[in-house]
Amino acid sequence: MTATPPDQGISPARLHGEACIVCGSTEPPLHPNGTLTIEGETAGVVHDFETVVCTAHLELGHG
Repeated sequence: MTATPPDQGISPARLHGEACIVCGSTEPPLHPNGTLTIEGETAGVVHDFETVVCTAHLELGHG
């Protein structure tokens, strides 16, 4: 999954697996969702983040 840079809408908590990547919930338990790849400002630089989803979004098919 590729996304826009964090200053364009993805909070640091969501990027660092501290909140649901879909809704921003921090209520435990949070479940692994996969790797989010974001292109850096420098050409050829990418950053990978392990994201999580809340139980509600896991039940909806995310993760």
